[in-house]
Amino acid sequence: MNTQHFTALAEWRDLLLSKVSELGQAPLFALPDGSPVDLKTGYIPLLVNFSFEDKAAKGLRKLKDQAEPEPAVYFSALEMVRDHAALLLVGETGSGKTSFAKHLAFSLTNRDIATTPLPRNELGAVHAESWGLENILPVYVPVKSGKTFAELLDAEYQGVDAILSNEAWAASDATLLIILDGLEAAGADGRRLLDDALAFQARHLRIRLLALGEISVVKSWPLPPAVVRYDLLPLLKVQRCDAARRLAGLDLRATGIALGEAAVNPAQFALALSAGNAGSSAETIADMWLARIAGEEQTGRFLCGLAFDALIGKLDDPDVLPVTRVRQLLAARHLAFRPVTEAIQAFRDNPALLAPVVKSLAARLSGSEKADALTTALIEGEGDDVLRGALLAADLIDGESPMRDSITASLLDIIRIGALSAPEREKAGRKLSLWGDPRDLQELASVPGGIFTFGSGTHPNSAPAHPVTVNDFRIGIYPVTNAAYGDFVTDTGRVWRSPDGFVEDRRTAPATDLTWHDARAYCDWLTLRWRHEGRIGADDIVRLPTEPEWERAARGDQPDTDTIIYPWGSVWQDDAANSEEAGFNNTCTVGLFSKGRSAYGCYDMVGQIWEWCTTLWGEDMATPSFTYPYRDDGREDLDAAPSVRRVLRGGCFSSGQQKACCTYRGSLEPDGFWRGNGFRIVVAKA
Repeated sequence: MNTQHFTALAEWRDLLLSKVSELGQAPLFALPDGSPVDLKTGYIPLLVNFSFEDKAAKGLRKLKDQAEPEPAVYFSALEMVRDHAALLLVGETGSGKTSFAKHLAFSLTNRDIATTPLPRNELGAVHAESWGLENILPVYVPVKSGKTFAELLDAEYQGVDAILSNEAWAASDATLLIILDGLEAAGADGRRLLDDALAFQARHLRIRLLALGEISVVKSWPLPPAVVRYDLLPLLKVQRCDAARRLAGLDLRATGIALGEAAVNPAQFALALSAGNAGSSAETIADMWLARIAGEEQTGRFLCGLAFDALIGKLDDPDVLPVTRVRQLLAARHLAFRPVTEAIQAFRDNPALLAPVVKSLAARLSGSEKADALTTALIEGEGDDVLRGALLAADLIDGESPMRDSITASLLDIIRIGALSAPEREKAGRKLSLWGDPRDLQELASVPGGIFTFGSGTHPNSAPAHPVTVNDFRIGIYPVTNAAYGDFVTDTGRVWRSPDGFVEDRRTAPATDLTWHDARAYCDWLTLRWRHEGRIGADDIVRLPTEPEWERAARGDQPDTDTIIYPWGSVWQDDAANSEEAGFNNTCTVGLFSKGRSAYGCYDMVGQIWEWCTTLWGEDMATPSFTYPYRDDGREDLDAAPSVRRVLRGGCFSSGQQKACCTYRGSLEPDGFWRGNGFRIVVAKA
């Protein structure tokens, strides 16, 4: 072997380690006594929105196992890096993304990742956080505007391609972890930057990829299947208390410092702790912190102006108030003394970065004429500017505002036409849930009977494709929502295990955590109610769909092809379903993905939730006893034994495009329930 290659690899390895070895000594924040805390000492492990329940058999539960769901126990960001070769972590400004990235790189360099107890929720669940990977070389790459992936990598670690292509790397047992920090800095080129990083990973042996980005920018990107995305969670109260006790010997529960709602953001927690503030609002945190470091009003105003200039790119100095969240809070204070048009223009130029600034500004102006002028200016204009402005304005007004009707109309437009990004539509849906969604979420679509192609050769359990005949029926345009199922629960007293079933801003999300028996009981109840109301005839019944009815409503008259079939066609479309690719890892308001409607106008037929059908599957989870072709062989027996599983269709929010389709078949025992399964109704002749 070429000894020069091994020498070059050894030298390059030393370069990698030397570049990040000092990250741990970088100042993170200051304690109340003014003493600095470095990253190594002050880092607080972060959790993500993926729970132990999500991982364990996708969270499926049975009534005989437990009567109530247990509180969520979350994985850490470190464990997600451990478990995924290509990972995207997203969070709001100040959520600790960069601190996590730098601490991970530093810890890997110093081989200092120990198994430590970590709080997993507010109710006392503690599990050891572990790493377990060996010989990982970190490459920390801060993203800069206008730079390609190759340019970024070469600027930090010149000659990477040559090193990874030689025989010494092939013979080594090392793995390279590339950490792309701050994807939002790339702007519109961010998704391409991520694609280039994945292509680099595919070209070389033993490459892992961790990317981090601002949630308001990055979460709207459709991601390739290779990338898994999770959201960073806010700090738990127990995490804040432990950190203050460890770092400063403070008892936060006794003093009330940094335990307020605004201090769940890591950056704001650090400011609140430093300033000795309770953390009830981001603005009071910023004001007390600024008063402490500035001393006098004039100096404080100067710093706020610098923060605004740095935020909008007028001042190109990364060392001036380097934490974006701090810049945002101080920029809002600066804009409070400026005409509202200045804030609106900055928001229009960069809505993702400036939305938190405008919110903070509105909090400062609350109750004044200037606050009304700010809100009015947000909803003026045309196109996406108006829709995005209305979405932000919805957070700024109270229930009595005369602007509410206008804002509601814009929120409906966002949902109905599928405008803006999926996360923005999700936010619009939550707001309408609070205010009262004017859509008829129990509307039915008419599906004509006849012969259609059923099944597909794309999966053994769905084969063969064959003709099936169905009669005319009507089916819910949307899955049954929390609000609709909640009416049933209120009327009947039936036990419901959903932790968010009656949460106000989730009323328009699909009802979940429902057994097959729950869904059938709802149908029986709704049959009587709708007959009484005259919505259906005396000979009509509400029931669950059979498996052919469900597929007919989803695929329409699409023939069998060699590719997977979706409600919109045979080619996957980004932003057409709440599937794994959407990155929510949760249900959302129904009807947000207008591109994914079926030929009969049904929303959310794929992704969102697994939907119960009447049809039997069999007792084996992997292989159905009731195979295709579909026939009259007892598979529609409503009184089958509880051990016989029922068919689920459509995939859910954690299903990828292979399963979130018109033909893939899932199943579950009729007493099983999970936060990812629900149902939609069919109305047909008895």
